[in-house]
Amino acid sequence: MSSLEERDVGVAVAPSSSSAGLGVGAAVEAVAGVAAMQEDVGIRREGPEPDPDEPPKKRVKIPEGESGKLEERLYSVLCCTVCLDLPKASVYQCTNGHLMCAGCFIHLLADSRLKEEQATCPNCRCEISKNLCCRNLAVEKAVSELPTECTFCLKQFPRSSLERHQKEECQDRFTTPCTQTLKIN
Repeated sequence: MSSLEERDVGVAVAPSSSSAGLGVGAAVEAVAGVAAMQEDVGIRREGPEPDPDEPPKKRVKIPEGESGKLEERLYSVLCCTVCLDLPKASVYQCTNGHLMCAGCFIHLLADSRLKEEQATCPNCRCEISKNLCCRNLAVEKAVSELPTECTFCLKQFPRSSLERHQKEECQDRFTTPCTQTLKIN
């Protein structure tokens, strides 16, 4: 054989290399085992059959039932890393891109000032300050377009227009009766 051994799973490995402390045979068997498990679960690789001379593709298509709704996945990606809620106003990010809502960001800065310490990102522990962090306008815009439910009529609206709907347009909103009487001259 050449300097690379090719196995029937289509993965080329160097004869002396190992994967996480495993021997070559064990590493190849592990790759084959993962592929077999993916087939058993019903995960199929996208596109045409892979070329046996190329390494396997890493992207796999998750079956529809397991992927969840797009909105649910976006909620988990765009939420504040401190309070785990969707931001209602400004969104700040540390130098590594971790998101914080304005309330949590200001809270972290105030707490560190009281303790006379440098504020750090709760995820990666990099330094954060008003000068080091910046707003993430793309995330703010994406969050404002996510659907949310009106508490009165239970219809879905983008977050950016929900407040106006609930205060002015919703037919099921609570209203206070007018207590003033008109004087007619």
